Amino acid sequence: MRNKIPILLLIGIVFQLIIGCSTKWTQAIQSGEVAQYQFRETIDIEIKKGLIFLPVIIEGKEYLFLFDSGAPFSISEKLQNDHNFKVVSKGNIVDSDHNRKKVNWSQVDTISIGNVIFTNQTAFIGDFEANPLLRCLEIDGIIGSNLMRHCNWTIDQQQNSLTLYNGIRDPNLSSHVMIPFKTDHQYNIFIDINVGQAIVRNILVDYGSNGSIALNNEIFTTLRDRDIISETLHEKGVQQSGIVGKTIDLNREIAYSDSVRIDSALFKKVMLRTGQTVSIGNSFLSRFRVTIDWDNRNMHLFETGEIPDIIRFPGYKLGYSAHSGVYVQSVVDHSNAYNKGVRPNMKVAKLDGLDFENNNNFCDYVSYELGETIYMELIDSSGYKKEYNFEQTIK
Repeated sequence: MRNKIPILLLIGIVFQLIIGCSTKWTQAIQSGEVAQYQFRETIDIEIKKGLIFLPVIIEGKEYLFLFDSGAPFSISEKLQNDHNFKVVSKGNIVDSDHNRKKVNWSQVDTISIGNVIFTNQTAFIGDFEANPLLRCLEIDGIIGSNLMRHCNWTIDQQQNSLTLYNGIRDPNLSSHVMIPFKTDHQYNIFIDINVGQAIVRNILVDYGSNGSIALNNEIFTTLRDRDIISETLHEKGVQQSGIVGKTIDLNREIAYSDSVRIDSALFKKVMLRTGQTVSIGNSFLSRFRVTIDWDNRNMHLFETGEIPDIIRFPGYKLGYSAHSGVYVQSVVDHSNAYNKGVRPNMKVAKLDGLDFENNNNFCDYVSYELGETIYMELIDSSGYKKEYNFEQTIK
């Protein structure tokens, strides 16, 4: 089982909700089809920062797309400018931080994943430069839910592979858990799970988040009041996880549960946290080989490895702004970082071997893998510079 230490703590990369659904937009997102009737195609994927990336071909050129079941199909502004696809609708998006932005929707004539050809797909035109994290990941678009609905998908992150198939049965279809799913007008996928004796309904399956399970404040409070979850941590500061790229205040509760159940299967060491949306992200989904069976509206989950006895996390999250450079966005109370004095809004001069005042930038941080021990040189609001050494927090 992959046991990488994510640098970015509980980041939802892209938006999970769309509004402004005029009749024209409603009709537009329903368009598209897959050219082949029977096929089975396996391609290589790349896992970076707990997210899935895959190559696609548009008009003979290869591009890098994020695999995201919690968002519609999207292309970058640059890709739209290069190919001048027909604009078919206008609307608004609301990202995972609940920031709103107007966007255009275009029709992409053909997009190929391996040898599978999708035609006449509706895509919103996204500004992937607005969020510094997305800018560093250098994606050209998103393979989203309205495109995914045209076939079945098996995501095997242990083998770094993605299989698309249609018209035939997947010979490797086996599962530890099978659970039915529902969809909405955007073709998002929703499932129900149990936490202790409570049922949490309509959780968005969101491969575009590298977090675990996000619950709204009301659900989280109910679970705590029923003693289903007990010890909690608090993360405070700001976050900047949505595609619009604006920061919002953050005051989040975090808990680890051994009582999450899907169907009859019980799962250990599952992080639960409060958030703007109710969703299940790739930190949890990566435990499994997952088949999304659109023919029968079922998800199949097959566990592919052992869950580690301990979980390590940095205890802080970094971000970037033109004014502050690389800075501490948020800190988890009583983590090792917090206990050493790391606080939100501190400017980061150095992180381990990265020197942000000289040779390195935020994108170097995004591609960096932390070790168990962390060295930081931080600058507080008065301009005082201080060194910090601490180990990642163990849970």
